[in-house]
Amino acid sequence: MTIVVGHRGAARHAPENTLESFRLGAEMGADAIELDVHLTSDGQLAVIHDDTLDRTTDRSGRITDLEMDDIRQADAGANFAREGDSGFPFAGKGHVVPTLGEVLDWLPDDLGLVIEIKARAASDAVVEAVRDHPVRTSGRLSVISFDEPAIDRVRELDPEIKTGYLVVPSQPIHEAILWATEHGHIGVHPWEGDLSFNAHSTLADAQMYGREMGCYVINDADRMQQLAALGLWGFVTDVPDVGREAMGPRTRAG
Repeated sequence: MTIVVGHRGAARHAPENTLESFRLGAEMGADAIELDVHLTSDGQLAVIHDDTLDRTTDRSGRITDLEMDDIRQADAGANFAREGDSGFPFAGKGHVVPTLGEVLDWLPDDLGLVIEIKARAASDAVVEAVRDHPVRTSGRLSVISFDEPAIDRVRELDPEIKTGYLVVPSQPIHEAILWATEHGHIGVHPWEGDLSFNAHSTLADAQMYGREMGCYVINDADRMQQLAALGLWGFVTDVPDVGREAMGPRTRAG
């Protein structure tokens, strides 16, 4: 069964990578939520996509230069508006950049988690953060990255964590499958656009090597169903409500 992964929660409906976005993604029926982590100057894991605060908050500064207490002063809802919104309705509502620990404390028992490591310096801290958490012990966790050494480090520290290789757009997918196989990474996750012409053979290639192929980012229901029919492991989407409707009722994991 193809799984629906909420991109940064429900990124089209709420400020990305906030607890509100994660809550909404779960409410909309996602099988898992995806988030991004960076290591702060005081060694904490901030859940944010960019390496600065500038795009998604009302403050500026590089995450690696800031302590988590300073990052939490930023309004993570300040710059977000949905299509049709007048102004910025999430601004001033208390939405902050969470820590990975806070997300883990919130995470429902039947929801999967996909952690994207944005910089390899965070790898050790991610493994330590999830070490005793049920999402890891139940097999509902995947750690992914575009950065090969980051996921290699995760496997070195904890081979039981499922890891996945994010493939840069236009990067040859077959070579990525070979690299992931050689390094023990079960997942291979290309950009959806790179599956446009050879999806059937590409997915068959991944299956032949025993890899789980997901892709990013699909927001069109017909495309979701097309790739699911070819055996796609899962897809990341900004609209988990659309994904859930396209894939049918969710089978909940314990």
